[in-house]
Amino acid sequence: MKTWFEAFKESMNVIFTDEDFKRYLGNVKKDLRFYRKHLGKKARILDLGCGLGVTAVPLSTLGYEVVGIDNDRDVMGAATVNARNFGGSIEIKYGDIFDINEIFEKDSFDACISGGLLEHFSEPEIKMLVDKQLILAPLVISSVPLASYPDEVWDDGMQRNLWEADYWINNILDGFNIVKHKESKASETIGGFLELTVIIER
Repeated sequence: MKTWFEAFKESMNVIFTDEDFKRYLGNVKKDLRFYRKHLGKKARILDLGCGLGVTAVPLSTLGYEVVGIDNDRDVMGAATVNARNFGGSIEIKYGDIFDINEIFEKDSFDACISGGLLEHFSEPEIKMLVDKQLILAPLVISSVPLASYPDEVWDDGMQRNLWEADYWINNILDGFNIVKHKESKASETIGGFLELTVIIER
């Protein structure tokens, strides 16, 4: 199976250009309109599986204090360069997302966020990850790609579970305090797929 760094290199610049950063910043500003009500203007945010910093780096320039964590050292190295070139208050850390409660203390953050992360795990693992995030922060904001039709598969060499929105809400995340959710089309810069964004509070 290919690494995430290899997958990213096939589809995008791993080191952001000025034009890349402007696009990602524009995407983040659009998303902020959805959850600004729940997220304070100077919140401390943990971005799980931050990848190259497509979300974490722009967020750090908008008044947020951001920590990005990823377990691919090559990806983390590129994210560190992107943070240095374009970021504000941001730190990129190496670590496994299943160890976040050992790496960070309870209530270390105002929000935990992730994009394109949860769908890579089994249903019990997803529930565990949400529980772990809610220990670190009172708010979890997560986006996942959706299946456009049953049994859809993406042929990109990366394992993921593509479920429909109702299955996420009524099964995977059943029992969590979902205060808001929406279905939308992701930006074309990251694939233009249909996605679900959920806001979960303790």
